[in-house]
Amino acid sequence: MRFDKIKQTSVVLVSLCLTMGLASSALAKTYTLRADRTTLTMPDGTAVPVWGFADDTAGPGTGVVTLPGPVLDLPAADANLTINLVNMLPVPVSINIPGLRVNPVPVRDNSDGKGLRVLSFSSQAPAAVNGVPGPPTSFVFTVLKPGTYLYQSGTNPATQVPMGLYGAVIIRPAAAGQAYSDPASAYGNEQVVLVSEIDPNLNVFVDTNGTAVDSVNQVNYSLTYAPKYFLLNGKTYPDTAMVTPQMKAPAGTKTLLRLLNAGVQNHMPGVAGRPLRVIAEDGNFLTYARDEIIPVLSAGKTLDALLDLTAVPPTEPNFFVLSDRRTNRAGTDNPLGSMVAFLESFPVGVNCSPFKGDLNGDGQITVVDVLLVLNLVVTNGYDPNGDVTPLSATGLPCGKGAGPLTLSDALSILKKAMGIN
Repeated sequence: MRFDKIKQTSVVLVSLCLTMGLASSALAKTYTLRADRTTLTMPDGTAVPVWGFADDTAGPGTGVVTLPGPVLDLPAADANLTINLVNMLPVPVSINIPGLRVNPVPVRDNSDGKGLRVLSFSSQAPAAVNGVPGPPTSFVFTVLKPGTYLYQSGTNPATQVPMGLYGAVIIRPAAAGQAYSDPASAYGNEQVVLVSEIDPNLNVFVDTNGTAVDSVNQVNYSLTYAPKYFLLNGKTYPDTAMVTPQMKAPAGTKTLLRLLNAGVQNHMPGVAGRPLRVIAEDGNFLTYARDEIIPVLSAGKTLDALLDLTAVPPTEPNFFVLSDRRTNRAGTDNPLGSMVAFLESFPVGVNCSPFKGDLNGDGQITVVDVLLVLNLVVTNGYDPNGDVTPLSATGLPCGKGAGPLTLSDALSILKKAMGIN
């Protein structure tokens, strides 16, 4: 009898352990990322080699390398985050997420026999050999807490992060529609806004040589870093205006801007004419929020900020310019390469983009666009970029929403080209 009770108790304990084990494994998010090469073509036609991440969670080679890397989105209820890294690059790569716990296993440089210089903050995925990667390397982050974080290479970050090895991590609280557990973080819409830069001199040399140190010419491109292109979510102006869909900030609601700086330089992103309420820094909810017109987003930092448009009538079409107050751009008289994007605030199904009228996609409205729209008028053709009349009450080119285009469209685009509209 006593033996039976002990046996029953043992069975219950084993079952409980198995259940807890299954529950623990269920509350764990796992991603498989691939570090690899790709190329970005800048608005001036320059092709720049970059390194980036692809999401291969669905299977080997299924992801596309993007800049920034894919957003890693998971609930804080998960016990941990595991990233399995497959490295296709010719140098070792690791994963670091500032603000989240990871078991540190520093990799040191022992070329001088002293082994003092740290090359990586954690274990590394080995370099690919002749294009063949080594086995995946796992990085496990524990004690997850709600917030916005950067994931990036923790190996030689002064070189590998500017090359493009970075992305955003979003950890969500149990309460839906909130950035943190506090109701003051409630929002109706959210946008990830990740800023960075590109110095093509660094990218070209590192992609060819695997290092930023040019020993022949005695140049360290990490130290001479001079970016020419300034990116918002991996694109620079005017490509930021051509993105479909555009970032949105609907009227009548609060939009959470998850601001992340993966660049080397500090930036000052702001929404023209609108204050931002900064509610968190580096994944830490602030006891006292700050109202700022232009917050300072230091290199490697994240901010969560609310753009409050609850007082704006939902049916009133508008747009907001999102840009770096430091006016970063490729040249003093050249807007190409600058850190400028747009937040649409249009009703559903309406397109009132301020860039309607740009039919050839060069980021400008010129006489060439006028000729193109006149040709469509003559042929009874339609191009949504040429559909600019009637204007909204706020003067935006909302258009008819269907063809054909008319002389009114051509006249409005002509006024834009002449700078009188």
